[in-house]
Amino acid sequence: MFALPLGASAMMMGRSCILGAVLLTAACGVSHPEQEAAEDDVTAKSCLPNCPPPTKIAFASNRGSDPAHPTNTYDIFVMGTDGIVLNRVTNDLVMDRRPKLNKALTQVVWQRAYGQTSPYFGDFEIVTANIDGSNMQRLTNQAGDDEQPAFSPDGTRIVFAHCTSRCSLYLMDANGQNQALLATDLQGAGSYITPSFSPDGLKVVFGYEALSTSDIPRRGIYRINVDGTGLVRLNEGPSNWTSFFPVYNAAGTKIAFTASISVQSLYERDLYSMNADGTGLVALETGPEDDQCPAYSPTSNTLVFERLPGNGSSSEIFMRSVNGPLKNLTNTVSANDVEPSWQ
Repeated sequence: MFALPLGASAMMMGRSCILGAVLLTAACGVSHPEQEAAEDDVTAKSCLPNCPPPTKIAFASNRGSDPAHPTNTYDIFVMGTDGIVLNRVTNDLVMDRRPKLNKALTQVVWQRAYGQTSPYFGDFEIVTANIDGSNMQRLTNQAGDDEQPAFSPDGTRIVFAHCTSRCSLYLMDANGQNQALLATDLQGAGSYITPSFSPDGLKVVFGYEALSTSDIPRRGIYRINVDGTGLVRLNEGPSNWTSFFPVYNAAGTKIAFTASISVQSLYERDLYSMNADGTGLVALETGPEDDQCPAYSPTSNTLVFERLPGNGSSSEIFMRSVNGPLKNLTNTVSANDVEPSWQ
């Protein structure tokens, strides 16, 4: 947990995967996993440690980074569900963050720092590469930061946040062509952040961060059609919530997300899920740890997410099946492993 002024916390909240956790009670209208047979539309079961055949999980890590700037030199990795690293996509003294796999498991898209406003930090642009790191291509090149990319289910388009003083959402082809504004907050000063596609590719779900006190009532998880119509807020949450990093399950019936809760000027983060229409809020991970950046398995019955233990040691990638036990996939101890993407 940490304290920040409103403006600084809001910008940090959406533009890096920040850490925190909190316990909420039923008075907030939130149920808990033990009170529900399953928070997903699958049979509640535990598969760990014998889960279905391994798929691939992309993540960012500062393992093996520049010793002088360990917080600013992250690389992109791909591992199996057993935690064994299969590919190191990048290996240089640059900050590479927010990786997302395409459904075919052939490409990775992420944000890469091209600026030097701080060593190896700033001027994020969207890049792609083959899963083995070959054929890296820079897709964006404009003032401000292009961040938080995600592939469409068919792999032909990418949604991302373009950020200057605030962030708006853009769509482009997977080769970087035909960049077009999808959504921006014309009524307030807030940012649209952390977008991802619905499984049918027809909608984008995202979070809203308030950049001024007047925007606080607008916070929540939103959905919009890919043609820019049909903007709707799915979940507002308590007044002290900022919700972001929403992701659909494979069936399109559930959305998992991170809730950042302000408690006496500190920010604590936990994982929640809800039905695709915003009803049925369920607490997935609440406790002394800081949990965020959830990603569903292709079968929807397992989550991976980033966890910072309550003792403030390194972040790790954890996996848990529906109502099942936790497994630390990375367990590197001396490095931060963050922002998993599962396909």
